[in-house]
Amino acid sequence: MRLQFDDLTFDSDTRQLWTSKGESRLSPKAFDLLALLIKSRPRAVSKAEIREHLWPGTYVSDSSLPSLVSEIRDAIADHRRKPGLIRTVHGFGYAFQSEREPAVGEAAKADPRQGWLVGSTAEVALLPGENIIGREGDGIILVKSSTVSRRHARITLDPSGATIEDLGSKNGTYLNDRRVEAPTPVADGDQIRIGSLLFTFRLSQSSTTTETISSKVRN
Repeated sequence: MRLQFDDLTFDSDTRQLWTSKGESRLSPKAFDLLALLIKSRPRAVSKAEIREHLWPGTYVSDSSLPSLVSEIRDAIADHRRKPGLIRTVHGFGYAFQSEREPAVGEAAKADPRQGWLVGSTAEVALLPGENIIGREGDGIILVKSSTVSRRHARITLDPSGATIEDLGSKNGTYLNDRRVEAPTPVADGDQIRIGSLLFTFRLSQSSTTTETISSKVRN
């Protein structure tokens, strides 16, 4: 199920999480904890219930749970929210809170993705604004390849369209077999090569339905 809270979009089926800056990655346990808190909202979940859910029949140190909560808060930039989405119930546990709950049917229609990089074995979601693509680092769309630099390229999506820019990568960024030397417009269907990885760029339009986009990607 896909749910949207302000700029946070959570998909329990695909185990993905997005903010306005792009997809945020969580460790499996942190994702499971966030899923539990969202499912239980607005009820506060006790530490004992969380431990039994995440580590059934297993002893874990007292620091394990706070570490997962910190990971979630960092991933969704919760320190910038007033109030935050993750509420600490001192002496008890944690709760997920949001001033705005998804309306009935809204979650099914909500799709934060505005573009995709479609490869032979992977599909990378792109969100409005800047999308930094690289091998490692906070706030970066991770692409695993030794030919991809830590901060390799930037794809920016705004109402006027999309542009791509190389960030001084070692192995270069290519658009339709031409090396990107400056911010360059990208069109739907263009071929983008990041290091040795080849993708097809797909750009959704506000008037395009999710079904049409999905069909387009598969083709």
